[in-house]
Amino acid sequence: MSHLLIKIDVTLQLFGNLKRNFMMNWQNYITAVPLICEGRACFKNTPIMVSKVLENLADGVMPNDIQKKYPALNQEAIQAALVFATQIAREQIFNLSKLASHREVRVAGRLEAIKLNDYTFSMAVAESLYPINGFAKAVEPQTLSTLLGKNVVVSGTAHFTKEGALLVLEAAQIEIAKERDLMIWGQVPKPFLSPFDMSDFKVERGLSAIIGKLSGDETDKEVLQVLEELS
Repeated sequence: MSHLLIKIDVTLQLFGNLKRNFMMNWQNYITAVPLICEGRACFKNTPIMVSKVLENLADGVMPNDIQKKYPALNQEAIQAALVFATQIAREQIFNLSKLASHREVRVAGRLEAIKLNDYTFSMAVAESLYPINGFAKAVEPQTLSTLLGKNVVVSGTAHFTKEGALLVLEAAQIEIAKERDLMIWGQVPKPFLSPFDMSDFKVERGLSAIIGKLSGDETDKEVLQVLEELS
């Protein structure tokens, strides 16, 4: 799913100021009612599926060419499709995160973007500038607005994939970071290591400690020979 977000973010760059106007309401342009358009999202007052436009964009078709293909759509409608897709993808990530491994963390870096209508944000980790996507439903919108573009420290829960990659950061608190915070908490969170397999440290006793484990295929003669050598 993170790959989908990356593809969408790259496509967003085709629209000069869309990043700055990411608060646009896609519901002004798109209908996502289950009983309309065969249960799929479509553009208002048209039979055009949003998925068709997104597929064109993903295949490298330019927005101007999409408008020629679908004269009923304007630039704002195409932008709304991207905003809609981004929101859906983030919601799916959030739902998946509830099933993933997680732990409490603190992360420091620059708050690069926020979206107040669904409490999502992205930040660049201080040490590597690695981008992290997150949710901040526990943080007041006014607080988020004042922190945009500043160095912050986020306290909350990091959710990870089965492979151990960071999936999403669920913020409980976001505040201005001090220089010390950037140094201490400026790394990408990682899951706890798997518990040690204590059998790896088991001390062999008795005959196994002297000659090692027997395979079980030894003949009586071979066993007697080993015992004679030890006597």
